[in-house]
Amino acid sequence: MQKILEVKGLSKKFGDHLVLDNLNFDIEEGSIVGVIGRSGCGKTTLLNTLVGFLKADAGKLFYKGKEISKSNSGLRNNIGFAVQESSLYNKLNVVENLNYFGKLYGLSNHDIKERTEILLRTFGLTEARHVLGGNLSVGMQKRLDIACALIHDPEILLLDEPTANLDHMLRKNIVELIKQVNDSGTTVIISSHHLEDIRNICHKVLIINNRKAVAFDTPENLELNFSSHKLIKLESELKNYAQLVSTLTNTGLVRKHYMQENKLMLFTKDIKSTLKLINQHYSQSNDNLINIDIIKPSLDTIFEHISRKP
Repeated sequence: MQKILEVKGLSKKFGDHLVLDNLNFDIEEGSIVGVIGRSGCGKTTLLNTLVGFLKADAGKLFYKGKEISKSNSGLRNNIGFAVQESSLYNKLNVVENLNYFGKLYGLSNHDIKERTEILLRTFGLTEARHVLGGNLSVGMQKRLDIACALIHDPEILLLDEPTANLDHMLRKNIVELIKQVNDSGTTVIISSHHLEDIRNICHKVLIINNRKAVAFDTPENLELNFSSHKLIKLESELKNYAQLVSTLTNTGLVRKHYMQENKLMLFTKDIKSTLKLINQHYSQSNDNLINIDIIKPSLDTIFEHISRKP
């Protein structure tokens, strides 16, 4: 499959603050790539840099093998971008919003009309075509936002947190629309904190942590690579885990741990020895173990493992 986008050594600063540090990855044409990371890790900055709203301080970006700065056609007209906050004009109706964005991209009246009708059908907005943007439901506003980003029929669609602040049913609806857009041949790059959505629709996942790209692979390969790791989740009555963590880390059995709702989460490759030490600890402690579970790594637990400091 052809590479539609290649990112080589991309770095971005705001003043003296380094936000993205030497990112390297490539995106295959017709794929869906998810970008995940903790809040403030640089996901939105990356998307803004890819679309050209921000200028990288270092690195190169290639579109279909051509360096962007040397490409006559550039990249912006081949990218659609729907930001997290709505870009709609509340006093324009659905069709008028689509027409406005079409004119921004320099489309002819004929092309705007043709694309508008296609997008109204695709996004289920036909019956709402004369409804003002400000009177649309949250779900319909999100659909129209994405439709406006597609008015010029771009090859690449960037979506920044498209399912944020939506309930389960609206999220499911938007995810299905993203799949539908991708099925038509559009390459999609999506940032999200909903890892379930990322796992379900993305061909590859880019994990950003501490300004760097720390993992880039298929969800299946990420889970396979971590199949030798086990996650132990335990809870005690006193919920004071400092001594236990110290013992486990000093022995080298556990290199990563974190807290989740008063429960201690431990990553280990040696499940038998780790459980033995845990049992020894609580047999000699005035604390009592309430519950302990062994969990097979999922994209959620892998993300926690990679993105948390030791």
